[in-house]
Order: sequence, then structure tokens, then C-alpha cells
Amino acid sequence: MVPRPTSSTALLLVISTLASVGCANTATSTAGLRMNQVQVLGSHNSYHVAPGKGSSNWRDPRFALLSYEHPPLPTQLDSGIRGFELDIFVDDEGGRFANPPALLGGAHDARFDPPGFKVLHIPNIDQDSVCPTLAGCLNDMAAWSAAHPRHLPVFVQLECVAEDLLKSMPGIAHPAPWESRHVEALEQLIQATFDANQLITPDLVRGNAASVREAIAATGWPLVDDVRGRFMFVITVDDHVVAKQLARRPALRGTVLFVDAGDSSPDGAFRVLNNPMDDAARIAQLSAIGVVIRTRADENVVEPRSGNTARREQALASGAVVVSTDFPSPSPRFGIEYFARMPGGGTARVHPLANDPRAGKPLEP
Repeated sequence: MVPRPTSSTALLLVISTLASVGCANTATSTAGLRMNQVQVLGSHNSYHVAPGKGSSNWRDPRFALLSYEHPPLPTQLDSGIRGFELDIFVDDEGGRFANPPALLGGAHDARFDPPGFKVLHIPNIDQDSVCPTLAGCLNDMAAWSAAHPRHLPVFVQLECVAEDLLKSMPGIAHPAPWESRHVEALEQLIQATFDANQLITPDLVRGNAASVREAIAATGWPLVDDVRGRFMFVITVDDHVVAKQLARRPALRGTVLFVDAGDSSPDGAFRVLNNPMDDAARIAQLSAIGVVIRTRADENVVEPRSGNTARREQALASGAVVVSTDFPSPSPRFGIEYFARMPGGGTARVHPLANDPRAGKPLEP
């Protein structure tokens, strides 16, 4: 005979049942959905702090293109951001970017002193960062993830920058070239920071297929519920660094780093196509065969200054999985309340183009 519950036990059962019903009504299940069947909001230059803030430069029109900024990475993760972009510079000896010239408004910044990869935008001119060292950025992400193990997969673009925009200017810090040993060190740093069960790797996606592209065409991406709490790292810049990674790890075997290898490469499972208007046809073509696309809802602070939302709407309606923005929340600077959010106000949803009755429904990020 089954014991009859006491009144207090019965009350707890009723409360539990009501709570579960409430959760079912407010959160869309991801059961059966694959990684490319969700759409998430990302931040562009996720580390960026606007130059000159707190001084007269904050109002200088020459700084308008750079007048966006993001809070620390854990705060962004708390708010639902699931796509990140980090610009990474080589700094073997340390201190390469610690002393921007005084004529550019610089002062010694001890945060850039330690040896190792640095995260910043434009050396000397626009290099303030919420996490100046890549090790610090990764530690912040890994710690946050460990405390929130059921989050949606997070996509992290690693732009391995070697282009020297100020090469004609003497007496300033210039980027160092990327070598194969740096790509190896980048891989080792990620492996040392994240547990294996916090990573989505090419081997995980490929399985027994010959390439990641073949795997996503034949089998599809892993199920969302199988990769919750994980990060996918992709080298997206520059082509020379991508080539070095493919030379080190043919077919991306035994690595934690995906690459943006181009439209037709068998190793190309992730593509950056930043203009959803001009790149609309390519986004549609590649997303239809399972390639994960990142595009941008806004660029160069054009949309917040004009209030034009056409690009944002096109990005959200496209096949892109990651829609990045400089403004995931309104900026008080421009007087126009432009910001990028999913329809309905969230940061993640079932992809609107998913062949699924839940398409467009909001997701808990």
C-alpha cells in the first residue's frame, strides 16, 4: 500500500507541480534542436572601452566611430550575450602596448605589462579593454561558465591581429607577426583554462566523417542539450593565421580551434559575413548547408546616430546564428534609443528559419 502523503507533503507537491507548469509556459524547450537551429545575440569587439571617456575626447566627433563600449565579460554573459569577439595581439616579452605615446593621450598601463597575448582594438589609439590580457578574458569566461553550467553554447571569435594600421608612424608600438608557435600557445592557453567538457571541438563535431563540413551536412551539428555549458572557439582573422592552424592540424584533428576557412573549404564550419544586406545571398546559401554564420546588426555607430533599423532587422531575419552588435543596450550618448535585441526583447531564440514549429520562440540563454 502506498502511504498517503501528509498535508504538508501534499502542499509541497502542489507547489512543485505549479512551479514546473509555470516554467514550461515561460521557457521554450531546446529538445531536439541542433546548434545551428538557435540564434543568439553577440557583442562586437566584446572587450572594447570607448577611448577618451571621462575627458573632452568623449565628445570629440573624431571619436564617434569608436564611441561604443561593453561591460566586463561576465556581466555580458549574465545579460544573455552568447557571441564574443576578441582581437588578440602577440606580446612575447610583455609591455609592448603598455606605454602609448603621450601625444596620443597615453600613460603607462601596467595591465599590459605581463608577457602573453593582449586583447585590444587599435594599438596606441584605441586600446582600453575590459580584459587587456587574453588569459584574463578566458579565466572570466571559464569561471562564469562553471557557475552556470546549463547555458546555451557560446561562440568566441579570435581575431589574431597582425595588421599594422600605423606602420608609417615611428616611436609607437607595432603589432608583432603571428607564428605557428603562437597558434600552438593559443591552443594550449584555452586547454589550460577550460575543462574538456566546457569545449566544443572540431573532433566532437566531425565524429567519423572526413571533415567538419561533411559531418554537418550528413549528420548535423551536435544537439544543443548535449553541448550546454560549452564554448566554441574560432580563429577568424587573419588568413595567414588560419593557414598556420590548418598546417598544424590538418582537417582540424586534435585541436580546440575551429577556423573561418572560406565558403568552400571542407574545414569551414563557421563564417564571418558581417554585412547582412550585401552578403544576404551568401548567408542564405551557406546557412542552408549548415554553416554557422556571424553577421552584424550595426557598424561604425551608423545606426545609433541615424535610428535606422533596416540592417538590424535584416540581420535578425537572415540565416545567421550569431547577430553581433555594438549596442546590446541603449547608449545615452546619441539621444536615439537604438539597440539590438531579438523580437520580443530577448537575447536568444529558436532560429526563425529553423524547420521546427518552435521557430522564433524565445530561449533562456
